Order: sequence, then C-alpha cells, then structure tokens
Amino acid sequence: MDIEFEAKVCHIGLSIGFFSKDHIIVWADKVIDLLEVTLIPDRVFDLSMVKKEVDIPRLLIELCTNTDEEAALKTIVGMINLSYKNKYYTLYETCEILYRLSNYVDYDHEWKGYLYAITGNLERALDGYGDVDTSRVEIEEFLLEHEKYSQLFDLNLLPIHPLIIEFKPRKEHILLDVSRVVAPADIHMILKSQLDFPEVYGMNWNAFWDAITGMVKLPMKITITGWEVLEERLPKEADSLKELLMDYSLRYTSEIFIVEYEQKSETSSN
Repeated sequence: MDIEFEAKVCHIGLSIGFFSKDHIIVWADKVIDLLEVTLIPDRVFDLSMVKKEVDIPRLLIELCTNTDEEAALKTIVGMINLSYKNKYYTLYETCEILYRLSNYVDYDHEWKGYLYAITGNLERALDGYGDVDTSRVEIEEFLLEHEKYSQLFDLNLLPIHPLIIEFKPRKEHILLDVSRVVAPADIHMILKSQLDFPEVYGMNWNAFWDAITGMVKLPMKITITGWEVLEERLPKEADSLKELLMDYSLRYTSEIFIVEYEQKSETSSN
C-alpha cells in the first residue's frame, strides 16, 4: 500500500466533492487495519479520529508531500468514470465534478482548458445551444481514457451515491395529475414542476429526453392520474410521453423504475 499516493487521491477527491469526510475516515481506518502500527504515520491516526472536516485537507497534504500528482489525477478520473458508468452519477453531476477538477489543476495543466471546454459545451447544450449527444460523447471519451487508472486505488471507497449537495436525491414515488391539461404546454409545465427540471427546460419532447437522461434522476415509481383525459385531449402528447418513459426503462434496465397509468376504471402498469 502506497499511503502517500492514496492520501493524494483522497485529497483531490475531497477537494472536488467526489469524496466526503466519511470516505476519508474509512480510508484511514483501512490503513490502520492493514498495516503494522509501526508503519502507520501519525497523521493517519489523526484522520481516523478527525472531528472537523476543515482539518482533513491539511492532514492529507502532510501525508503526501512527495507524491506524483499526475497519477493521482488520472486515478480520480478513472473512479469518476466508474461512478458514471454504474449510474451513481448522472451526466450532469459528472459534468459538475469534472468542472471542479478543471478548477483544481494548475493553470498550465493540459486538462485546464480541455475540461473547461467540454463541460462548458455540455452546459450550453443543455441550455439549448448545442447538441447534447455530441457533448456527452466528449465527456465519456475523456472518462474512458482513464478507466484503467481506477485500479490504482481501493474501489471499496468508490462513492455509491452523489455527494454534491446541490443535487436532489432520487425520489421513491411521485404523482402526476394530467386530468386538467388542455394544451401541450400544460403537460410540460407539470413535468417540469414535479420532476424538478431546471429553469432552462425547453418545454418539448427532445428537451424532456435530455433532462431525464442527463439532468435529473427520475423517481423509482411514477403514477400518472387522469391518463384517459390526456389520451383524449392530446393523444400525440400522450403517445410521446409513454414512448419516452418506455425508452428510459429500456435504457436503464439496472434501475428500479415503474410507471402506472391510472384510468377511471382500471390501472395499467408499464
């Protein structure tokens, strides 16, 4: 075990919001369990018992003064890649972490401008000023290049849920009442409000797909009430919504995702 190297990985991960205080404490406890007491630096014991998160960066820096930062940077990107591939992070959350990484690296680092560019491209695309799929490919290719480096660190510390507090956790169940819709804009206003879409939501089905695949996490279960009203008044909108939710369920087969379409006399499930 290379304590200095792993401490550097922890420092970078904590700095960009990829690791939390709890991750660092778990790492320190692991070091203590695996090594002989005489081989464990005092700072590791300090980290294991740390009370204030503000003290952690200083303790980690004191552990990794002579470590090659480049390998640690690549390792963090490899771990971010696995979190994204395993759907612990949405594309938008991954973009936020990479943007923070662009601010972490030195001004003359080759990633500085590149990460700023590809994350900026996605932000603009999600705002309607670019192609989301093209931006997604840019980010995924960068992540994939560094996948192998994740093996340099204990993957038991890989975050299994978003640690960035700005993003809302996935809901278990929501109700969408579409019984009063009279125009396409009505259904999109309901979706925007109930699914926590951003203010820049484009109010169309292309924007809906971009939102649910890269900007928010859909609830585990959606119950749509008044479905027969939507089918009667706006059949094309009803078909589009049902088709996209079906496409979502086929795309994310590892997720728990259920949609119920409530009629007056029966309930059908998808």
